Order: sequence, then C-alpha cells, then structure tokens
Amino acid sequence: MELSWQILKDLEEKYGECFYLLDLDRFKNNYCGFLDCFRSIYPNTNIGYSYKTNYIPQLCKSAYELGGYAEVVSQMEYDLATLLGVPTSRIIFNGPMKRPQELAKAVLAGSIVNLDSLQEVQTIVELAKRLPEHQINVGARCNFDIDSDRISRFGLDVENGDLDYIFKTFKELGNCQVIGLHCHFNTEQRSLESYALRTKKIIALNDRYFPDQPPKFIDVGGGFFGHMTENLRSQFNFYIPTYQEYADVIATQLSQRFAGDLQPELIVEPGVALVANVMKFVGKVVGLKTMRSRHLALITGSIHTVKPSKQLPLTVYKNELDDTLVASNTPIDLVGYTCMEHDCLYPAYPTAVSVGDYTVFDNVGAYSIVFKPPFIWPSPPIVSYSSTTNSYELARRQETTQDVFATYEL
Repeated sequence: MELSWQILKDLEEKYGECFYLLDLDRFKNNYCGFLDCFRSIYPNTNIGYSYKTNYIPQLCKSAYELGGYAEVVSQMEYDLATLLGVPTSRIIFNGPMKRPQELAKAVLAGSIVNLDSLQEVQTIVELAKRLPEHQINVGARCNFDIDSDRISRFGLDVENGDLDYIFKTFKELGNCQVIGLHCHFNTEQRSLESYALRTKKIIALNDRYFPDQPPKFIDVGGGFFGHMTENLRSQFNFYIPTYQEYADVIATQLSQRFAGDLQPELIVEPGVALVANVMKFVGKVVGLKTMRSRHLALITGSIHTVKPSKQLPLTVYKNELDDTLVASNTPIDLVGYTCMEHDCLYPAYPTAVSVGDYTVFDNVGAYSIVFKPPFIWPSPPIVSYSSTTNSYELARRQETTQDVFATYEL
C-alpha cells in the first residue's frame, strides 16, 4: 500500500479526519503463508480464524473463502459467521460461557463445539437424553500444565478426572462422542518451547483416550506472534518466532505420531498472527501546544483507537500545503482527543510535526477494532484497500451519535 500526503488528503475529504486502512491482500498473504508452513510438514492442517481478534466482516469472509473455519467464542460471533454464509459445519464454537440453548443449537447444527466446563458437559448429557436417536459429537478443551507461572482458568482439568468423567459418561449414554481434543493457552512469550510442550501433551492425551483410532481433529489453539517491523520486534525482551518455526515444533510432532489415513485434522487458531499488520490508523495533526518543557501535538485519534501496548511503527506524512504552524522543539508527544492524561499515542516523537500532517500508525489490526469503546468519540470508519485494483472502498462507515445511543431509552 503506497501512501502519500496527497492520497491521505483525498481519503480525508471522502471519509473524514481519522480512519483505519485495511489491507485485505496482506491478510490473504499472511493466511496462506501461515497455512503453507504447517501444510509443508503436516498436509491435513486447517486454520480456524479467530473472530474475536478482529471481526471486520470482510476479513472473516475472506478467511472462509480461503478455506478456513470460523473460530468463534460467543453467540454474537456465531451469528456473524452464519450471516456471512459460513456453513455451520465450518464453525468452531469455543469460549467459557456458552448458554445451554446456544450450545445445544450449535451441536445440533453440526458445528465443532469444544466443551469448556462440566456445566457444558451436563448440558450435552441432558440433550443426549432428550434426543436418544440423535448422534451428538463434541470436542473437549483440555487444561494441563505447560510450565507457566499462571494456571489457566479455561477448559477441563485433565488431572482431576474431568476428562475421565466425560468419556465414561458419554460411553454410557451411547449417542454422545468426543471427536476432538482442543487446547489454547495465553502466555506472554508465546515461545516455541510452550507450543512444543502443549503439542506433546495433547498427543499424549490422544494416546490415552483414543488408543485404537485417533480423533477427527486435534486443535492446538492460537496465540502466535505475526510479522512485525524490526523496531517493533526489538521492543520485546525475548525471541519472536516465525510462522515456520511454529510449524516446525507443532506439525512435526503430529507428522511423526500419525501416518497414512489415520491422520487427524490439525486445527490452528491464529488471530494476531494474521491480522496485526494488516491495518493502519490514520490520524490528522490538528493542533500544537507547549506546556512549559512539554511539547504536544493533538491527533484525531486516541489510545483507544490504536491500543499501543508497544511503541507502534509510525510514519508522519508532512503537510504539503502549509508548514507555517511547525513545532520546532522536539521531542513532541502525540496526544489524543480524550480527557485522560494518559492518552498519548506516541511519546517523545523525535521529529517536528505541523498542523495538517497525517500520522499513520501500523500494526493496529489485532484487537484495536473490537476493544474500541464508545468513549467520547464514536468509532472512525474503516477503509479497505485492494492492490489488485489500486482502489479504496468503505468497509465500515463512520459511527454516529445515533449509533452510540440507539440502544438507550431517551
């Protein structure tokens, strides 16, 4: 995506002073690149795209068109998948709080439903008893030790007998079956060692609970790092693995354990790895201030629009029409529209900026959209870009006051 001050000026005139830019072609390249790494080792691999990471419908639909599953964690996300035309058999329903009616509906629709608690197991037991002639298939999310400082709150504990209970109970029912094993853990370092260990342990569970024939699928979850600039990468005090390195430690183990027609489907659920670098946020410099020794540039955005857990890659496109209002003193803090003191999108930017410049923040594709609250300003529009046609089109319009307050009683 080639940008210039004039291109951004033209986009501003059409869409407003701040907006997101979505690069669908980069998403497709990330998706195919990630999948190719795994399939080069274990061909029976598929992606379940994590809707919660970024549920822009264009992205979700693109993932389905590329052959992926919709990995959802709520009825809201499940409904979005069906609205986009995703068959229910291509939906993976995860999450810790599936209401009984939602759970039953998804199971009967043929979706992959990974049970997360004994309460959900009980819902399935009651459903099976109510429909004795119906074969019910589910997956089980497994919680085990991966040498982390934190014990995950999700899934079924494999050490206290929860899994034994499920297999025993389902066998007695006769019309219930666990057809897949699932795990997903959030760790700060997202290290290769962590993924190697969880894969080793879920294979061991396979050997214990499926001694004669492997399950239909083994799902090792998501949480992978994606592509990032060298500057962003350098802000982490640990190693950032590549797509191929993740594939090497996961897919290789499955390839060594399973052969021929007895290969279960390997499902991976990347979100951040696919979308972090496919979006940019464009904010315009609309004001300059000096407060004693502190120099400030006011941007038409906020920390809520870019979610800067790290110092994001930033490019400033200089005002080509008027450079008279220049902040000559540096460094300068780029601050947002909220009334919160901590609303600083980029502290100590080292180069002078002018009113009318455009700031373009990269790597805002993961969670920025879904975490943006209706706080002080409505959400900005999203503009998608196609390199094939070198064109821009609206993916989401500017949110309005009416949108924000539509559900309130006025």
